[in-house]
Amino acid sequence: MDQSSGPAEIFSPAEISAITGASVQAVYKAIGDRLPSGLSVQRDRQQYLTRWGAVCFVIDREMPKDVPLSVRKGLYASILERNAESQVQYNRGILTYLVDVKSVADRVDRDLACYREAMRQIVQDDTIQGGAATFIGTRILVHQIADLMAQGADEAELRQDYPRLTPEMMAAALIYARVHPRRGRPRKPTWRHTNTGVFSELQNGG
Repeated sequence: MDQSSGPAEIFSPAEISAITGASVQAVYKAIGDRLPSGLSVQRDRQQYLTRWGAVCFVIDREMPKDVPLSVRKGLYASILERNAESQVQYNRGILTYLVDVKSVADRVDRDLACYREAMRQIVQDDTIQGGAATFIGTRILVHQIADLMAQGADEAELRQDYPRLTPEMMAAALIYARVHPRRGRPRKPTWRHTNTGVFSELQNGG
């Protein structure tokens, strides 16, 4: 996603929550307590993260818990100042902290694009299927498709019963169901990443 021209893209706390598995409240708390002001904007009394704000939030979640808040803020300020640099370094005493910003940014761009594309195909209309999530222009229930796929149904089987179903709809169903589980089911993050090696702590000197 190239942010070098045109209006900067912004993302709601709900969207960031959807791709990270963090609660919406955790996103708001990070905006207020951990991220420099330039990484978020306010529109119509609603807080949004910029693209670099979203990247910094993901880095913050994946960073070791014992990294001091002052180091975190210093790193995020450097990312904000330098924008598209592939790696950011922050020196603090005898330690140098390195973050592979590009790998995180690429992942955030991809995950947010997938999520937004999925949501564009789904609607909740009180006049259709009692307001349950369906694919636009159909009465096909999103959760039902996701459940059938989880049970092992393949594309050919689903198309027999739902001729209007497309591969894009099937992919969207899985994303939607992970982000919006049925009531009573625990919420699982859509994209949950383990330690990806984006953060390094080096000791200066010898």
